[in-house]
Amino acid sequence: MLIGQSPHLQRIKKMIREIAKVDDPALIIGEVGVGKELIAHEIHRRSRYKNRQFVVINCTAVGDTITEGDLFGEKIESSQGIERKLGLLEQARKGTLYLQNVDELEASFQQHFLNMIREKKFFKPSEDKFIEVDFRVIASTTDEKIAKRESFRKDLYAVLSAFVVKVPSLKERRQDIPLLFSHFLQLFCEEFDHELPPVPADIFESLIEYEWVGNVLEMRNAVRNLVLMSPEGTLSVEFLPFEVKKHPFESLLGKDLPDAISEVERYLIKKALQRFAGNQTKAAHALNVSEAALRYKMKKYGLSKKAF
Repeated sequence: MLIGQSPHLQRIKKMIREIAKVDDPALIIGEVGVGKELIAHEIHRRSRYKNRQFVVINCTAVGDTITEGDLFGEKIESSQGIERKLGLLEQARKGTLYLQNVDELEASFQQHFLNMIREKKFFKPSEDKFIEVDFRVIASTTDEKIAKRESFRKDLYAVLSAFVVKVPSLKERRQDIPLLFSHFLQLFCEEFDHELPPVPADIFESLIEYEWVGNVLEMRNAVRNLVLMSPEGTLSVEFLPFEVKKHPFESLLGKDLPDAISEVERYLIKKALQRFAGNQTKAAHALNVSEAALRYKMKKYGLSKKAF
């Protein structure tokens, strides 16, 4: 389930609905922890493959802990004779194959996957024959410049990028933070059998101000830590697993009045823009200034509209 109502997330939800209607490959691009596998699951869940397997292959491990036998299947001798091991590619038949970290796929396996996607079949060495496949391929990467990487085949990229879903970082959709927090709070209160507690305002402020380098996954872990460590019925910022920023006005002590006023002005403009997801008309109205004045001050204080 994708949590949030930001324009970024609404765009992704619409893309998921449309991509799920067809069988073409899709490539999901985004930072660690933004929910790329969750998006792949959503596409699978809405597609004609929804009642079959969703098979994940971590391309970083292919050729290492994931062997050719794991991929293509093999015959194994046991006390009961020769057993046929079903490979990951056969497990995905009539389902969805999710290639995680596809940019880390070794060159030799890039050729294998390219041939498989194009020809709808793969060669199984243990049985010396081709196996036909009918599955949807979805790949993901953290590398926005994958198309320009010399180590990644251009023809494979062309095949995988029939649809490209670019997932924004959590700091690019801060208005979703309260909804995500509420979702995870309820989830972990149920898991640890805690009553749903009231949430102090300083926790919400700390969550919104934090940079979330690990994105939604980091937030999930942070809320789990908060619920687990806080005394039952009480939530406190001291149990957030990151350093809580001090109130920005505390930094004004010792500054002269013009500089202090400028910092307050910048802070209020930034907060208004965050509140309205970068909508300058609404932010200007809330601040009781003209849009022209707001744009001038945004430029003055280096506040780019792309940041909201």
